[in-house]
Amino acid sequence: MNYKLLSKISIASVITASILFTGCGEKTSSEAQVVEQKTTNTNVETPSVKKNEEVKIKVEKKEKPVTYTKYEAVVQEVFKDVAKIAPEGKQMIMVFGTNTDPYSDRLKADITNSPELQKRIKEDFSSYYFKAHENLRHKQFHEGELMDVDTKTMLMVYGIEATPTIIFTDLNAKAVIVVPGYMPEKQFLVTMDFMAQGKWKGKDRKNGEVYQALRDFYVANGIDVTKKKAE
Repeated sequence: MNYKLLSKISIASVITASILFTGCGEKTSSEAQVVEQKTTNTNVETPSVKKNEEVKIKVEKKEKPVTYTKYEAVVQEVFKDVAKIAPEGKQMIMVFGTNTDPYSDRLKADITNSPELQKRIKEDFSSYYFKAHENLRHKQFHEGELMDVDTKTMLMVYGIEATPTIIFTDLNAKAVIVVPGYMPEKQFLVTMDFMAQGKWKGKDRKNGEVYQALRDFYVANGIDVTKKKAE
């Protein structure tokens, strides 16, 4: 499939966004622990290891990842079915998260506990939540047509490297803002205001103009963009 025009996102834009946004974009994974156990070698004889000699070997012991499901209901209630991804006359919000990431869960908790977030995500935008750990098939709107694509391809096209990642698009499904990490409730709401008011129009996403305009909009709305950690 040719995605040469599909929601192009430059590396510079993603780097600019990751510096701008105050949320934590940490990727979570279960770290392998190296443990030592003894075994008896009865089959191999080498100059350094003799038969029946006890030797130590390193074995990777992987921890089972924690699964977060407490707020899964909000995904079903607020977001549209990802089988078909299209603006349908509205700007889009696409969220990429996982069930094993505490920051994805934190975002879902914010939405669950905020009627305003729920209302605006559901009514003002065509909103979709993708589980990055599930490679599903989708019909995605692109240049006026619905094209076949899977979740893995979307992760690659949009350069998803952290969860959650939140993407805001225009009415033609072209990415305007890419947020690589968790956004607190107020910041999420103000970002939606930025999109709804068209403050991004005429700004170049590739050279960072959109993100600078968003930064100024945050400051004007009382959001301290100098902080490094989410509150």
